[in-house]
Amino acid sequence: MTNRDERNIWTLYNRALKKRSSRSPSARKAPVVQIPLAVVTDRSVSILEVVVEYLRDKAHFSNHQIAITLNRSDKTVSTVYMRTKKKRSPPNAS
Repeated sequence: MTNRDERNIWTLYNRALKKRSSRSPSARKAPVVQIPLAVVTDRSVSILEVVVEYLRDKAHFSNHQIAITLNRSDKTVSTVYMRTKKKRSPPNAS
């Protein structure tokens, strides 16, 4: 359904479980966000890139809110968003 390799999904899921169990619970509770399946099926960018782009452009989250939700740093979220925009921009015509 996600148009992605099952092994990739399994690896991402297991890494997230390990990361979550090794960290102490956050004092701030991250909001629960539902992302449409159609968004994740876009294979032109990574899952992280597509999620960050969706949260910024469609859900109108700030970089800080996304960072809390995804348990990433603000700088990582900013970098991922800029990389996604660069990938999606049309090539320069010379």
